[in-house]
Amino acid sequence: MAQKRTFLWIVAILLAAVAVLVTYQVANADTTKLVYVYSDSCGYCTSFAPTFEKVVKEFPEWKVERLDIQKDDELAKAESLGATATPTVFVLRDGQVVDKLEGDVSEKVFRRFLQKQVAGPSS
Repeated sequence: MAQKRTFLWIVAILLAAVAVLVTYQVANADTTKLVYVYSDSCGYCTSFAPTFEKVVKEFPEWKVERLDIQKDDELAKAESLGATATPTVFVLRDGQVVDKLEGDVSEKVFRRFLQKQVAGPSS
């Protein structure tokens, strides 16, 4: 009888683990994420920051990650994405870089860039 209970507990734990894994995969499937690479000591970044914050609010469904290149671990992550300048905004889908925008661009240009991402790659 004890072996049967142990077996049932193991099955229950495995089913719970599978449920968590499936929930995680569904939650992260087809996700679009913006990664904003900047530095507080960069004049262009300081100028672009208000534009970024204003326009990104129009896309609340997207996750936003900010990487300050003054922090070693965040610099390494920015470099792994392909950042060569600041500010840079990367668009990631399912963890892969699909587009990027570099420089202190106008609100209109940044909004158009993000709208293009919503429309998809065929636009």
